[in-house]
Amino acid sequence: MASNVNIFDKYGIKEVANVYFEALEDDLAAGVYKGDIVLFLDTLKVSTIETTGENTAAQGGWGNPRLIQWDYGKEINITLEDALMSLESLRFMLGGAIKKPASTAPVVVRHTEEVVCLANGVVPKPKDHLTGVELTPKASAGHPIRLINLTTGARTQLVYADGSAAPTIDGTKAVNFINPKMIGEDPVKSALGDHIRIFWEEVLQSNEGTETAIEVTISPDTFPGTYKVVGDTFMRSEKTGKDEPFQFIINKAKVQSNVTLTLQAEGDPTTFEMTLNVLRSTNDDGQNEMMKLVRYNIGSSASGTAEDDYGSIVSGS
Repeated sequence: MASNVNIFDKYGIKEVANVYFEALEDDLAAGVYKGDIVLFLDTLKVSTIETTGENTAAQGGWGNPRLIQWDYGKEINITLEDALMSLESLRFMLGGAIKKPASTAPVVVRHTEEVVCLANGVVPKPKDHLTGVELTPKASAGHPIRLINLTTGARTQLVYADGSAAPTIDGTKAVNFINPKMIGEDPVKSALGDHIRIFWEEVLQSNEGTETAIEVTISPDTFPGTYKVVGDTFMRSEKTGKDEPFQFIINKAKVQSNVTLTLQAEGDPTTFEMTLNVLRSTNDDGQNEMMKLVRYNIGSSASGTAEDDYGSIVSGS
């Protein structure tokens, strides 16, 4: 049913949208069913809708002017710039898989800390540079402790040996540094005041349901998926000065693979940008559709009436 839109009702849009993603198919391996909400973004800085198309024209006559023009190749791209991230939104953008520690699939965390020797030949326990918690580096099969004496340049590895106790840095034992390239095979013990950089790997496994780490794995053959997308915002009526609900609805949007993560010391905090390409879908009436823009009334907030200022705009292929 057609509606008569009042062409003199005008609105301004300033606020960003809250956007959520809905699964189009079951993904039982990830515990997701069709219709599940798989991501909700309510910390966006920018949500941009860009529509483009191509055209060609028949030209002729004096001056070769354009006579008739055809449009084709409509594209709608959505750019979402988020001020914050979650592990799920990062996995979502990169097309990765999340793994939690388990007995059969541990997560390996890499640590490095610097210490200063308080006695000859003794390397003290390191402290985490973020929390200040004292740590005890421990070697295990395939995961040695690596040490570099920053004062002398010597380095060595503490390697786990089958049948013997795994070596640790516990602040009580002397550690020999061996650097064949610089000092042959002669062991050099660390001295009082030497700066030591320790590198080690911690193998984390599940502990009675307690999560100790989460790992996002990005593989060469995994890419972001296709989802239904809904964005909620509001627009302000020039007539009433009131904000009225407004949303865009996309039945099929492909999350693009182009993602840039910027880690920098200066400037504004890093933002996280996600790009969506809108695909053609078929609505309940069997018509082609790409996106809907919907303005709707809630109570007395509307500037118009149901007869002359209510409805949606559908962008088709």
